[in-house]
Amino acid sequence: MDLVSLQLGTEHLWSWLVRLLSKDPEWLNAKMKFFLTEMELSSGDKAQDATQGVILQLRRLHAHGQATWQAFIHCVCMELDVPLDLEVPLLSTWGHGDGFPSQLEAGEESQPTSQLHHGLKRPYQSCGSSPRPKQCKKQQLELARRYLQLLKTSAQRRYGSRIPGPGQPLAFHQAYIPPILQWSRTTTPFNTQEGATLGDPKAEDGTDVSIRDLFNTRADKGPRVTVLLGKAGMGKTTLAHRLCQRWADGQLDRFQALFLFEFRQLNLITHLLTLPQLLFDLYLSPEAGPDSVFQYLEENANGVLLIFDGLDQALHPHSSREREGPEEPSPALALFSGLCRGTLLPGCWVLTTSRPGKLPDCLPTEAATVHMWGFDRPRVEEYMVRFFTDQLCQEAALAELRKSRHLQSMCAVPALCQVTCMCLHRLLPRSCPGQSAALLPTVTQNYVQMVSTLGPRGYPPPESLLDLSEVALRGLETGKVIFSVGDIRPSTMAFGAALSLLTSFCVCTGPGHQATGYAFAHLSLQEFFAALYLMVNPKVDKNALAGHVTLNSRWVLRTKAKPGLLDHLPSFLAGLASHACRPFLSHVARRDETWVSARQAVVMQALRKLAPRRLTGPKVVAFCHCVGETQEPELASLVAQSLPCHLSFHNFPLTFADLAALTNILGHRNAPIHLDFEGCPLEPHCPEALAGCKQVENLSFKSRKCGDAFAEALSRSLPTMGSLKKLGLAGSKITARGISHLVQALRLCPQLEEVSFQDNQLKDWAVLNIVEVLPCLPRLQKLDLSRNNVSVSTLLCLTKVAVACPTVRTLQVREAELIFLLSPPAETAAELQG
Repeated sequence: MDLVSLQLGTEHLWSWLVRLLSKDPEWLNAKMKFFLTEMELSSGDKAQDATQGVILQLRRLHAHGQATWQAFIHCVCMELDVPLDLEVPLLSTWGHGDGFPSQLEAGEESQPTSQLHHGLKRPYQSCGSSPRPKQCKKQQLELARRYLQLLKTSAQRRYGSRIPGPGQPLAFHQAYIPPILQWSRTTTPFNTQEGATLGDPKAEDGTDVSIRDLFNTRADKGPRVTVLLGKAGMGKTTLAHRLCQRWADGQLDRFQALFLFEFRQLNLITHLLTLPQLLFDLYLSPEAGPDSVFQYLEENANGVLLIFDGLDQALHPHSSREREGPEEPSPALALFSGLCRGTLLPGCWVLTTSRPGKLPDCLPTEAATVHMWGFDRPRVEEYMVRFFTDQLCQEAALAELRKSRHLQSMCAVPALCQVTCMCLHRLLPRSCPGQSAALLPTVTQNYVQMVSTLGPRGYPPPESLLDLSEVALRGLETGKVIFSVGDIRPSTMAFGAALSLLTSFCVCTGPGHQATGYAFAHLSLQEFFAALYLMVNPKVDKNALAGHVTLNSRWVLRTKAKPGLLDHLPSFLAGLASHACRPFLSHVARRDETWVSARQAVVMQALRKLAPRRLTGPKVVAFCHCVGETQEPELASLVAQSLPCHLSFHNFPLTFADLAALTNILGHRNAPIHLDFEGCPLEPHCPEALAGCKQVENLSFKSRKCGDAFAEALSRSLPTMGSLKKLGLAGSKITARGISHLVQALRLCPQLEEVSFQDNQLKDWAVLNIVEVLPCLPRLQKLDLSRNNVSVSTLLCLTKVAVACPTVRTLQVREAELIFLLSPPAETAAELQG
């Protein structure tokens, strides 16, 4: 083809592309937000009409670079209705080669030299590098006022618009339900009723803390630091952005300024920073007078909130040695440490989120700790109601949830609840009642269904899945969760964008340098694709595949190495080893199922080798998750029989999903087992996961973090545990309300032989209420009520009860000891011996 014909063909494609995009401006706007930074979107000329606006937008995409332009062209062909006779030349001309439309070159916009927010002027020197000029107070206040308004406007612009991705329901971005927040026993809020105006659940007994309560701690002076701990998928990052949105809406009016940083982005900063540089160069720069603005922030630090998301992902090691002065340039983690300890911006508020584990020593010992749990049953149902706008879909989704226990377990994790709803959104219209939940039996198969239902015609192209999987694994192995446009092929980028598997955001890598970063929609999604690559790529030999089936320690200090990004990889490998995943793996690998089954057998064999090992509590829970994902009864039985008869869990958090995974494995056990939980932060409704478990003979909880909500959940499970003989609930903070629920449950547990409620700070009424249940427990041999707040008059009443009750043999009362020893009737004793 001669040069003139090629130019005429390109002009034809250009005209057709402009006409096509003019018909769907919302789609084009969404893609502009995906590929470009906020600064790039707000800069440039204003269009006079719609067609001119499309041309200007295309020019901005082209100015962003060849990789972005090619990825955009792939998005056009993948997501829009493009005739085949135009799709082929469109991809061959602009989708792979070096060709760019001459129409863009003619009106090329140069790349901005100063990568700042639109309308902002950069000071001549970097912020914080020079002494402060003397400014009159009035001028300083005016500069600060303008900057604070700029912060508010920027947040309103960022959180004021939510455009759903292609194929997603409108409620996808609207269904936000506050998860359960629970104070640790060492920190309690000032006034737990203040947050009720925000629509969050009222705080009660340290549980269901409202968002405003996060900033009502007793730290009048010194550091005001709150650490929000939650496992992956609990919604920590979502809550951090929710706080920013509420501040932008004026609902957190106690703060004049709010800054949000993510450690996954701060990891990209390799040079040292001062605090003004962190705030102004990496977040939002003042229009003028940065030194005066910073001085105002220092003088009004009690109205400044800094949020640091993902402390567990911080990479750069922090030295305990303090810097010479507060203006000394430091790594980002050292600046975070100075803010927490009060050496920088004293009096400010700091909120950081992290997964549980060994945290850096930069956190002060007086920091408040809040545990972030998932959804309980009412929250899951409310989420589904908000997610599904159609009433018929709402009712169908709720019916699937109520009938399926494993669906309830998955939806207890907010991130998985969202994935489940996305799958149900596509499965319900074409499935019979009960079939949709059957297609989502495990977390891994939930993700498989999500990927397949997001595609317009069943499973997406194997090439795209494999390319995206390679990106995921390469990132996890190198500690990378943020990618640039050059890290991902244009066609793969378009595939990830079309299916909303990838998200984009502005990344600031230094003063005046912004770029668009890309990441998987959630870290667990990256782990899923990494596991997929290991399973289907023949270049990964069987030894390497088996080597990834490990149980990682939860107590690694992640600031001295790569972040712990492979925690769920073994679980996804186990899930992909299920028979139900074989057709999907065969599709991606483009191999027959015989080859796939051989790869799956490698994973299964690696799991069998782990069964006889003596594992710590956290690894037992992780192993139960892996085995449950395989859906192999034989493996579950092997693991269940290999567990010791006394299983102890000490000092690590446990969720509803964790106990559900353990209960699932115990269901395959023949012998009884004793479960002992000591010092573990426990999700308030997690005892419900033990419902129907017939293998537990001895159940003991010892934790100050167990309150009334926990007791109420436990009371629902106890009557269903027919083999339970010994129950212990010690060292908790249960009040009369929780005891009343437990007393009702004890009446339905006649098989109990020993009950202990020692060291629960129980009052007289609660103790008397417990003793009244003695006639309903014919096999009871011991009731321990020691170390509770019992008065002398109540002791006299208990003595009368002991005399009147024929089964009471001895009442031991000495100092803090209060124990009932009972003798069951002769016929009951004979049954016990038999």
